[in-house]
Amino acid sequence: MKCIKRQQQRCLSERARMQRLVSILGIAMAWAFVLIGRLYFLQSVDANSFRSMAENQHLEEIKVSGERGVIMDRHGNPLAMSIPAASLFVHPHKVKEPVVLAKKLSPILGMSQASLEAKFRSTAPFVWLKRKVDRDMLDQVEALGYASVESFPDSLRKYPYGSAAGVLLGSTGMDGYGLSGIEAVYNSQLSGSEAHTLVSRDGRGKRYAFLDTQDPTMEVPQGGDVRLSLDVDLQVIVDEELEKGKETANAKAAMAVMMDAETGEILALSQAPGFNFNDGSIDSKDQLKNRVIETVFEPGSTMKPLVVAAALELGAIHETDVLDCESGRFRFGRNIIKDVHGYDRLSVEDVVVRSSNIGMSKIGILMGKDNLYKSLRAFGFGQAPGLQLPGETAGILRPVQRWSSIDVATHAFGQGVAVTAVQMVRAVSAIANGGTLPPVTLVVNNKPRTYRRIIKETTAEKVQTMMESVVQSERGTGKRARIEGVLIGGKTGTAQKAKEDGRGYAQGKYVASFVGYMKGASIGIDRTLTLIVVIDEPNTTSIYGGTLAAPVFQRIMNRSIATLKDRQHLRYAGPQVHEHERMVSYQGTAPVLNHQGSL
Repeated sequence: MKCIKRQQQRCLSERARMQRLVSILGIAMAWAFVLIGRLYFLQSVDANSFRSMAENQHLEEIKVSGERGVIMDRHGNPLAMSIPAASLFVHPHKVKEPVVLAKKLSPILGMSQASLEAKFRSTAPFVWLKRKVDRDMLDQVEALGYASVESFPDSLRKYPYGSAAGVLLGSTGMDGYGLSGIEAVYNSQLSGSEAHTLVSRDGRGKRYAFLDTQDPTMEVPQGGDVRLSLDVDLQVIVDEELEKGKETANAKAAMAVMMDAETGEILALSQAPGFNFNDGSIDSKDQLKNRVIETVFEPGSTMKPLVVAAALELGAIHETDVLDCESGRFRFGRNIIKDVHGYDRLSVEDVVVRSSNIGMSKIGILMGKDNLYKSLRAFGFGQAPGLQLPGETAGILRPVQRWSSIDVATHAFGQGVAVTAVQMVRAVSAIANGGTLPPVTLVVNNKPRTYRRIIKETTAEKVQTMMESVVQSERGTGKRARIEGVLIGGKTGTAQKAKEDGRGYAQGKYVASFVGYMKGASIGIDRTLTLIVVIDEPNTTSIYGGTLAAPVFQRIMNRSIATLKDRQHLRYAGPQVHEHERMVSYQGTAPVLNHQGSL
């Protein structure tokens, strides 16, 4: 019995052992099937998902803006261009000696040691040290031999002529896109397409490895170029002389525009103070403001030749007319119009030459408000010039239905209407070129141009004679713009500044200006140049355009003539021309030089 029981127990034990083995085998096989199934899903069904996760961890797609195109002047000289550069970065956890490294990098990068240390101790996995450093700075950094400081290829925007036309050209941001000026308006053309590449760490973890190419310098697409009508040599002259004029007048600001009177192409567009985007960062949006196209001012007496031209064209007056200027005080309704100097009777020419407000008021009255309004519109006032730049304004020329009775008198001598420098130089170009209002051009293109005749050539010639007398005659207010041997016409202007709220005039604030032209044909130059100089809020003993703006005009034109002459391989004779030769070359203006006026 005992034997049977032991045998039964042994059988039960064997059976239990077998059951355990079967259970273990079953569990093992189940796990095997689970693992095989999981591997199948990992390697086939979920493979793409996990591959994408791995790539996101180890690879990164970098987008690099295309290298911006060149902004150039009319002759192909680069005004703004991109040069090879690099952007420096670190992975902070890789920096072993943050204090030592910060001390060495500080003088090279022009950054404080404290700010660099803060970057090195950052908890972020990636930190930019400095964007868009030039080749020289990059070489100095690499010479330190710190593998933890890495670089990425980039481009740096440079302006070879410094502050020349700086505000007009505008600036770009760190991402390479235009922020203001031409850079912003033509951003899509200049920036081109973006470059895309995959990057990863190399085996030693020292730098980016470019997977699209083994070359660490990545080729980026090139943007398109923009050619401006500017002449950089003339632009530099205008910038320099305008800054001197602003300083001499101790003025708030100054503006100038030079134009080809025949074509309407802008050759120089300047403001002072300017801005050099090579040197400084932008502290305020005001530094980006293009005052030449955004700032409006009352033109004052610079408007007088234009109104006289319109009155002659309409037949409201004749050049032989003589006007009673009331000895300097003229009552018009409830208002009294005054002249700085009192005159009795003045010819139409002397009204312009001596700048009589009373004489111009009477001319405006003879024209009538409807004709005066239409004439100002015909000269381009009250309309944006069409440069397509941000902030471009149409100025202020109220609809004639909103004119009060005094407006027909005051608008005739440039009060109550507001213009931009570009509008005024364009209008005077119509006088200088013989009567056609040119389209304003800043960007060279193949689009057809429309020239609109607004006065007859004979009318323009009569007004040219008057404007030339303003400069050439000793009784003219613009004699400080005179250049011996050169045919120059122009008109001075001195106007009060309107208050910022538009109600009345600011006490003691003025705008002094001079606008005129230079007939290049008289000295062998194949173009007629028009130029306006505006001095905003002068703070000196004189406030007049004839003493502040006219000399700046003279210096700009004198230097510009020399530059244009040099290009034509001719030597500028200047004041060596004899008096009788000068009078003959003026084609009939010599009698005007000796004319004493009709009193």
